[in-house]
Amino acid sequence: MKVSILIPCFNAAQTLESTLRSCICQGEDVVEEIIVVDDHSSDDSKSIFDQIAHDHPSFHWMWATNPSKGACSARNHAFRLSQGAFIQWLDADDILGPGKLRHQLQLISDSQNCIVACPFRCFAGSPETGLIDDLRVWELPTESEPAWWVAADTMIGSHCWLTPRNILTSAGSWDESLNINQDGEYFARVVASAKRVLFDDQVEVYYRREGGGVSKFCAEKADSLFRSIESMANTALQIEDSNRMRQMISNRWQHFIYTAYPHAPELRRQAEALLKELPTPTLPNPQTVSRASQLFSRLFGWKTLMHIRQWRGHV
Repeated sequence: MKVSILIPCFNAAQTLESTLRSCICQGEDVVEEIIVVDDHSSDDSKSIFDQIAHDHPSFHWMWATNPSKGACSARNHAFRLSQGAFIQWLDADDILGPGKLRHQLQLISDSQNCIVACPFRCFAGSPETGLIDDLRVWELPTESEPAWWVAADTMIGSHCWLTPRNILTSAGSWDESLNINQDGEYFARVVASAKRVLFDDQVEVYYRREGGGVSKFCAEKADSLFRSIESMANTALQIEDSNRMRQMISNRWQHFIYTAYPHAPELRRQAEALLKELPTPTLPNPQTVSRASQLFSRLFGWKTLMHIRQWRGHV
């Protein structure tokens, strides 16, 4: 059984070649197909794809056009077109590490009810020269129940996972109405549909951290972020209605309040009302990471800090 690699693409001419070459390096004996769904690009992404496909004819390549708009829509279309027993999601600017698919396939090929993830490392430019120092420690269990994984609220990118097709079918499609936290909402459902979650620390993937992106927050994304957390909370409680799960949900709502402030006051009020029925949040304020900002927040409040930052951004 082989892997379908599914890639949404929008104006990725600067990065697509390295992404596709990382797919080729996985080996044609484990890759069923490489499907790129173009999300109405206006650059030379198609020419780059065509050249790579021409140079490596032993692989099965497919270029398709997204019938709708947006990365989630492109992913759903790619899944409909795919044939592989296993699915590798990959963005057009990220890179699979050596042997990623082969090693993960060895772990789950005998168990269609397991999914497997691996660590990621951030980079700029290229992984060979531009790895970014990261304090993240990958001390995760090699095997766990879905309830543990969801309650631990482990943030991990879509390209880290290898997932049997039947589990994705059970989980349902990507939510095309969301424009932030799509990965978190989607993979909460995917994890909930699995029997076991495996973690493979012998391989890794590379996440490009340059410029903006769909995950960057702005006021217009508050509604999507709210709905994504609402969905994740519902999924989590269906897996396990427990104090640890409610603690995770509490922290998610607190994170929404920190992230959305001072925008979306009505949604923030709704989140604050939901928090009253949950354990006290234990999440540190992500807006106060430096010692100076922490001291200022203790003296004057974090909301005052946010107002000053917003004012400085507009002067």
